[in-house]
Amino acid sequence: MRFMIIRKADQDTEAGAMPSERLIADMMKYNEAMVKAGVMMAGEGLKPSSLGARISFSGGRPTVDGNGAVELELRQVFEAEDFGPAFTPELRATEERLRAELDARAKGARPS
Repeated sequence: MRFMIIRKADQDTEAGAMPSERLIADMMKYNEAMVKAGVMMAGEGLKPSSLGARISFSGGRPTVDGNGAVELELRQVFEAEDFGPAFTPELRATEERLRAELDARAKGARPS
């Protein structure tokens, strides 16, 4: 069984406020624990919904699970460069190491 965790948007995230260096470090620590536990598949963040789009289906066309009335939200994923100077070289190295470990797990191999 798989789950996706989505942090509910708030006034700050919707305004595009970037996390502090401390918050990024805390997120990396949490992500590292999830990777080591083998339960994390990916960890990208989503940009504000104002930079995305909502796609609605109604009346059964096109047919989509959800009784023909479904709303999808399309959101851009953050890249490391988007975090600016708060994403220090040390935090970037941690993120790259975690990503390599996730990629290795996805391929059924152990990271080197």
